[in-house]
Amino acid sequence: MNSKPETTPPQMLGHYQLLEAIGRGGMGLVYRARDTRLEREVAVKCLRTELFISSHTEFEGHYIERFKREALLLAKLNHPNIVQIYDFIEAPEQLALVMELVDGRNLQTYLREHIAPLSQRLQWLTQIAEGLAIAHDAGIIHRDLKAENILINKRGNAKITDLGIAKSQDFNATLTDHVAGSYCSMSPEQAMGESISFKSDLFSLGILAYQLLCGAHPFGDTSNKLQIMQRIISHAPTPPQQHNPNLPAEFVDLLGQLLSKDPNKRPDNTHWVAAQFKKLSAMNLQDNSASDDTQALAMPHSNTNNNHITRSAGTQDHPTFETRFVAMPITTKISAWQKLKSHIAANAITLGSLAISLLIVAGVAVWQLQPKPPKYIAVIPPKLTAEGMQESQQELVKGAVYDALQQSVIQLDGYYLIPRDEIADVNGDNETIRRATGADELITAEIKCVVEACTITISRLTPEHKNPDSRLRVQNAKTVDVLTDNYLSVATIVNRNAGDLYSKKTINTLQSIDDDDYSTLIGINNTYRSTGARRELLDTLDQLHIATKETPSAQRLYREISLDIYADSNDQSVLDRLKKYLSSSINNASETSHLYNLYNLQLVEGKFDLALETTEKLSTSRSVQDELVAHVLIEKGEYEPAIKKLEKSLAIKKTAHKLFSLANAYSLIGNNSQAKKYLTETLLLSPNYYKSHELRGQIALLEGDIEQAISSFETLIKQKPHDILAINNLGLSYLLTNNYLKAFELFKTASEAAPKNNNYLINMADAKGLHDSSSEHIELYRHLIEKINNEQMNAQNLRLRSQAYAHLGKYSEALTDLQQVEKSDPDNIETIYTAALVHTLANNKASAILNIEKSLNNNMHILWFSFKWFDSLCDEPTFRLLLAQHNSLDRCHP
Repeated sequence: MNSKPETTPPQMLGHYQLLEAIGRGGMGLVYRARDTRLEREVAVKCLRTELFISSHTEFEGHYIERFKREALLLAKLNHPNIVQIYDFIEAPEQLALVMELVDGRNLQTYLREHIAPLSQRLQWLTQIAEGLAIAHDAGIIHRDLKAENILINKRGNAKITDLGIAKSQDFNATLTDHVAGSYCSMSPEQAMGESISFKSDLFSLGILAYQLLCGAHPFGDTSNKLQIMQRIISHAPTPPQQHNPNLPAEFVDLLGQLLSKDPNKRPDNTHWVAAQFKKLSAMNLQDNSASDDTQALAMPHSNTNNNHITRSAGTQDHPTFETRFVAMPITTKISAWQKLKSHIAANAITLGSLAISLLIVAGVAVWQLQPKPPKYIAVIPPKLTAEGMQESQQELVKGAVYDALQQSVIQLDGYYLIPRDEIADVNGDNETIRRATGADELITAEIKCVVEACTITISRLTPEHKNPDSRLRVQNAKTVDVLTDNYLSVATIVNRNAGDLYSKKTINTLQSIDDDDYSTLIGINNTYRSTGARRELLDTLDQLHIATKETPSAQRLYREISLDIYADSNDQSVLDRLKKYLSSSINNASETSHLYNLYNLQLVEGKFDLALETTEKLSTSRSVQDELVAHVLIEKGEYEPAIKKLEKSLAIKKTAHKLFSLANAYSLIGNNSQAKKYLTETLLLSPNYYKSHELRGQIALLEGDIEQAISSFETLIKQKPHDILAINNLGLSYLLTNNYLKAFELFKTASEAAPKNNNYLINMADAKGLHDSSSEHIELYRHLIEKINNEQMNAQNLRLRSQAYAHLGKYSEALTDLQQVEKSDPDNIETIYTAALVHTLANNKASAILNIEKSLNNNMHILWFSFKWFDSLCDEPTFRLLLAQHNSLDRCHP
């Protein structure tokens, strides 16, 4: 054997003809070669001769075995974002891998020679994470993930290469193995020579992502090996906003998780990381405010040329470009002291490094220690079987258990309790609830009772193998025995044991109230859930002791009942009662619970700026905040911005509730095709989603599919006989079939159930006016105007008063109201229809026809213009043309 390194490669290696050297890896040279059997070009990676041939047998054997191990590991992988292995050659004096030849350049070189927009960089990160996830699934840790080991092919796709120092998680590596890898891409545990897991690769991916998004290394200058390793081990990364001041918060949050010093605080699943990059990529493409200006990639100083498995494409250097982000910056408000405590708790640091850390915290935010996006928990309503127990008592036991479980989850850091109404709207089994609410975990309770003794089993359900798409399994469970003669005691025991499922001590929020108050509270809650909101329920809640009123359970219940009553009645006194009730909890109730209650009240009152301020104070996920902001924008009539917010929220976490909200927003601007698309998606997630069936009926009503509308609303009323909105919409359906008397009776039923709701009152007046020539409808319109004059003015009241004035012949007043609502809520289909009606009655025919055409273009059916109010337009050729275009020429014939 020749002990000197070979400088000239053999012409043939097996049936592979070596053509030219194209790169050098950590363990060998890479050649472009020709497979003479399959007639294709390949890349052949040969073990460096100086490593293969050594005077030390143990040293030689170590590298040979390591090289073979690479082949076995690579053979497991088959993914478009991983360089594919074709063959393995073991010759007497040579080991080699035969791999896919990637026609392109490594990422570091590519970014020196090309301008890459932000959208492209995010696509690469998604592809890299997806390939890395497959490697991790196979038990492989890359251990040297960096830009030089990412190849960009001619189609612009990223491929991971150089798994030469990757290792199986089952392999017992030596200390030399542990510290292998490029010093500026290592994780802290890798740099310290500790054992590593796949989460080490996630840290390296975080460094690469930071470089791609910020154009700099997160730990500063990389020219000094020891210094950069020390910074990786003990220093906080530079906040990315210093390089890109307007970097969106979603990007910052993900970088912070990946670059956490503590592996346990990094994401638990590489597929999840890939999904996040994909979502962020989608968000960036949808957000016109995000710039696609580019920057070169700041890389460690190196004297080597590592163009692995590439073909020559020129070497001209290009200047560095700076990225300019213009998306709105959103940051979580965390005090410097809280961040410092988190930093100290997460890392063992010396007194000297503590001084440095203090300076860092004083100057910049320790951004990477912001909390991870919370896990969503759905608490499933308990199931109870009983012998010898009254049904009313069973409901109280279930209510106490459910309330206790909710109060326990609220106290868990890093978790978000999915609202009860969202779970109830799904109306399905556990898997359906999980899918429709986007729940990461479920908590269930099985209760078995004999007379007054019950055994309660509470279970924490999580996906198998940490795969979010796998089936649920019981991760932990607790079983307790209780007596039901004291419901407060039942709740206290469940509350304590629910915390044990998460190894957390929970506080009993009910300890300050007495047994009778708690039984009353649970009873009111059960009555409200089963029969709906009634004022006497508020009266009973008002009579509870102050300590009970201050509990989150009582505050939330009072808010839900009050707002339900207000939605049906439009009675301002109900909101006044709610404000008074909530004021008692400002200093005592859970801050999060109080802020949610305050947000809902401000939304209903039309105090939109205050509602937006409240959302900023809530410590919740970006997805939830975007959804809350979207609801404010919808109430303001800003539908397009609301849709964008909902789409961003949906990209982070898909739920039936968000899909429905999107469908509703699109329906409000008359885009029924998009609305129906999202309704279909909602019903795929949750086939029994009540609100989606209701909105589908409303769209059928607008589109003139009266048969479908009547069928939908009658079905809804059978399920919920007291659904006033469904009763009203059924009345509108009959109005469009000219069954005015039937419509009037339905509107009357709705109005009697909610006498302060002005919508039902004007519908009564319309039906009465269309049915006969008596003056009764005139009195109804006058009564409506008087009512509205004494109420808070909003867009809906302006529309209704404008119509009422027009029906009374007071056109000046009607047009004044119309002009005002057209400024505040111009895109709402109801505003456009009101304009068509008012201008017709005021004999402004050109304006009337213009708004009719606009209504029809927004998918309102021509049937809505069949009422006698629009008969005067039949003499207008333009109106008749519209009728012809919509196959309704008979409308103007006697």
